[in-house]
Amino acid sequence: MAPTVATPATGAVASPAVSDVGKAARSVGLGLPALPSWPSLPGLASHGQPRVASFCKRLARNVGAMASGEPAAPLADNAELTEFINALKQEWDRVEDKYAVTTLAVAATLGMWSAGGVVSAIDRLPVVPGLMEVVGIGYSGWFAYKNLIFKPDRKAFFAKVRNIYEDIISG
Repeated sequence: MAPTVATPATGAVASPAVSDVGKAARSVGLGLPALPSWPSLPGLASHGQPRVASFCKRLARNVGAMASGEPAAPLADNAELTEFINALKQEWDRVEDKYAVTTLAVAATLGMWSAGGVVSAIDRLPVVPGLMEVVGIGYSGWFAYKNLIFKPDRKAFFAKVRNIYEDIISG
């Protein structure tokens, strides 16, 4: 026996041979109105084949070029990205102790990742986020009162910041 499908307008039951097959698959035998069919995704259903063919042709050209010893054609001509990568390569070539720089970069990444995990764990506790917010607001108020409100204090604070900046830059 063929499964039945309810039509949305009348609620009448029809066989899948009469109604839309896409709708039939979604409401078979439930007696519910049929759901609308999924919209087609742009670039996949109607335009997908030309894009795939274009990508495959470009990939075949690059593989053929690499096999013959020619450089592969760039996928995108992005001058800014190329300039950034070249500047990064030049800076890396100027570094004397590559092991220390790599170790420092890995340590900084792990430190930021673990600090994010700690902050996330603290944020999940019930009372602590509100308490931390109050502490932050209080400290911001104290800092502004101590360093920014009065002119002599503000001048001393900016002088201190400039001295630290100069120490870092000259060091």
